[in-house]
Amino acid sequence: MRRCGNAAALVAFFLGVAWSFPSPAVSAAAYPLISAPLRAPVAPACISTPFGPRTLPARPLAGTFHNGIDIPAPAGAPVRAIAVGTVIRVVRRGPGGLQILIQHPGFIGIYSHLGMVTPAIAEGQRVVHAGEKIGVVGHSGLMYGMHLFFAMLVDGKAVDPAPYLALSLCHETHRTLADMLDAKGKIPPTHQYALAR
Repeated sequence: MRRCGNAAALVAFFLGVAWSFPSPAVSAAAYPLISAPLRAPVAPACISTPFGPRTLPARPLAGTFHNGIDIPAPAGAPVRAIAVGTVIRVVRRGPGGLQILIQHPGFIGIYSHLGMVTPAIAEGQRVVHAGEKIGVVGHSGLMYGMHLFFAMLVDGKAVDPAPYLALSLCHETHRTLADMLDAKGKIPPTHQYALAR
């Protein structure tokens, strides 16, 4: 099992080279502690892939540690800010596809696999309010089923968002490895990684 122990490398991975806004000159001390529960970024919400170690045979790009949670949602479902915050960057790169990074009070929220961001954010809106639509779920990045990937970074380290969002596993719709296999015994991606930009 390999986990990124270098906080700077993890933050750099998510921030990447991207379409970005000027970085706000705000220190983490300016934000109060995280208050839970926060609102879920999509509704209804449950967790199909939890935070933590995982094994996806023949899928090395998926990694061996899931630094966030997957919340199943149909394409086009609205994605909403879980708390007030400031947009750090809109990124289209790698396995996360189109993603928005938002500095929320006490943490950075990472919303990945978006189909698009709202026109206001695309045009440079920086401040978002809790519950405000920031984009829609889409087919971007490396995906194995439609979902929103959501991660939280606290002091540069990935933390499990589930307790803060008061979410549990999708018992009725939780996908097991057997559910994901196609006729050839392989997990088919919903979108080819090579096509993601």
